[in-house]
Amino acid sequence: MSTKTHLRADAYTVGIIYVKSLEMRAISVMLDEKHQPVALRIGDDNEYTLGRIESIMLNVHMGLLVGIGGGVPGLPEHDVRLGDVVVGAPDNGPAVIQYDLGKQYPDGVHVERMLNKPPGLLLKVVDKVDTEYHTAGENEPTFFTRHMQRFAQVPRMRDMYKHPSVPDRLFKSDYNHETAADCATHDASHQVERPYRNPTEIRVHYSAILSGDLVMKSAVHRDQLSAKFHGALCFEMEAAGVMDTFPCLVVRGICDYSDSHKSKEWHEYAAAAAASYMRELLSCMAERITEDFRSGTPSEMEQVRQNVPFVSAIWQNENFTPPATKQYFQQASLTE
Repeated sequence: MSTKTHLRADAYTVGIIYVKSLEMRAISVMLDEKHQPVALRIGDDNEYTLGRIESIMLNVHMGLLVGIGGGVPGLPEHDVRLGDVVVGAPDNGPAVIQYDLGKQYPDGVHVERMLNKPPGLLLKVVDKVDTEYHTAGENEPTFFTRHMQRFAQVPRMRDMYKHPSVPDRLFKSDYNHETAADCATHDASHQVERPYRNPTEIRVHYSAILSGDLVMKSAVHRDQLSAKFHGALCFEMEAAGVMDTFPCLVVRGICDYSDSHKSKEWHEYAAAAAASYMRELLSCMAERITEDFRSGTPSEMEQVRQNVPFVSAIWQNENFTPPATKQYFQQASLTE
């Protein structure tokens, strides 16, 4: 990764929001170029890591919320595994639901918070990524394989973000026990048998994302909430605080099954998977922008290619504050 002198703050078009430092490290590895800090506006308490992915940019402003989350197995239809990626882009229904906020009625709690949809351009590019992922040749490496090789080039992160040696075990929803990193004390009779899959294969799932203030550690409640809310396949804790002020696409690497068997063994690998999906998405976005400008004059194309870099602003979501002006990081779309 190269380092470049800083650009103006308004040059950055994609905001990638993270919470944990392990997520920030994974995202940083995916940058083609890292930039020096810029001067912040008064009252802006966010932390920024600035850089570039690909080499094309237009005046398009949108957000990605990239990191780790708890999964819902979704058997037998989806079969979500540890290290898979869930994207908040369902075929139907809301992308993000704040499941712990609503009104209590005699027949139960009615949830009131179906949050803003992700930016339209990002959803179009999601379709492109999905098509390329599923039409790749049998012996052709996936974009996950290509992008995650970047971690091998960073000595201090090579071992930290590799596939963990801990087995991926899923337990029945009614089986609880004290958390252990390797679940060495588990009762094998309570383990769910699933079809064989290559341990390093990463799959992408699209569903609603359930966001709330509580860490989900109950498989029974996990399954009940998933069934209630459009078959959601992921729980997380940040999107509800961001989506209404800064519409984002949520990308989560699955680090546990939202049950009592949580451990931290899969955190880095799941963060790496989410960051790899992010890189592919932004790379495909750059290609689409180039295609949309092919009708322009040669001088216009040359200006876009050489003079305006495609860059990303990455900031920490703890105590997140939205941009100071409506013009900064606002949603936009391109020609169909």
